[in-house]
Amino acid sequence: MENLPPHAEMCPAVPTRSDPRGSALTVRGVERVLGGNPVLRGINLDVPAGTVLALLGPSGCGKTTLLRCIAGLDRPDAGLIVEDNFTLSGPDCFVSPEKRRIGMVFQEPALFPNRTVGGNVGYGLPRAERKGPRVERALALVGLTGTADRLPSTLSGGQQQRVALARALAVEPSLMLLDEPFSALDAPLRAELRGEVRRLLAAAGATAVFVTHDQEEAFLIGDQVALMLEGRIAQVGTPADLYERPSSRAVAKFVGDANFLPATAVGDMAETPVGRVPLARTAHGDVEVVVRPECIAACQGDDAVVERIEYYGHDAVIVASSRGCPVRCRVMGHPGWGAGDRISLEYVGEPSVAFERAEPLTTV
Repeated sequence: MENLPPHAEMCPAVPTRSDPRGSALTVRGVERVLGGNPVLRGINLDVPAGTVLALLGPSGCGKTTLLRCIAGLDRPDAGLIVEDNFTLSGPDCFVSPEKRRIGMVFQEPALFPNRTVGGNVGYGLPRAERKGPRVERALALVGLTGTADRLPSTLSGGQQQRVALARALAVEPSLMLLDEPFSALDAPLRAELRGEVRRLLAAAGATAVFVTHDQEEAFLIGDQVALMLEGRIAQVGTPADLYERPSSRAVAKFVGDANFLPATAVGDMAETPVGRVPLARTAHGDVEVVVRPECIAACQGDDAVVERIEYYGHDAVIVASSRGCPVRCRVMGHPGWGAGDRISLEYVGEPSVAFERAEPLTTV
């Protein structure tokens, strides 16, 4: 086990809890440097008991390192990690991983090939309970009743990941950590398991941190979403908070499709290439307004020229030039226009946010 301090074994185990919900998790000022490079830069997080936090961010931003610090597989260089009122990691204490009541699910199921499904699920339980009702309850929870005597090799990839979930849930953890558990699965199965995992975590009353680089996955699974960029938490909030009220241009760019339209703001209104856009916060002068493509309506007219159509089946994106600015407009189905057609674009959404204008302007 790497990076464990000499006095780690002196720290007491996390107390047993009677609360059926998971524990609250608090992270304060956590920093981690690896190979001379800062990976975590003053991380602060609050995960209330019984909720799921989706930790979203691009590859290399520090998500897995933070998860390892919470699990006790790595020790932060600074900061506190607290479960309820019990310190797991701090300047004077570091609870070793086996003493933390934490369940982990990784990108790969990591099952023992020579053990049965039941043997894998019961691996972390006391010896007397490894073939008892706790194993059967965990398998029933993930929809695998009756598979306890099978070997992992006889199961599909999705079923193997369910076994990994059952193994983590069987120990009745106070906290669940999931590190991109669907990344090795194909798209249809990944979509199916997203809903299943959300249901499982709710049924177990678990507190969970779910790491992903997929914005759609984060929004579907997380009660709260924390967006991590370059080792820092850029914004924490509900999925709607991040999408509709991004705190920065970087957040708006990472979370979903967005136009960044040059505009002139006067108070709570901005004049843009798609007309007047109401603002959630007052602004003045030259700004960029975040306009989601679905908040723009297209109709017959002559204010804009269609450059191309991106057809997705259930909807389509019109890429047009309006007043010399590229604009993306999302519509249901195929719009019936093509390159070179003239149309009009109009903003029809709720009040949006504006940021200091960046140069050069974003291109489509």
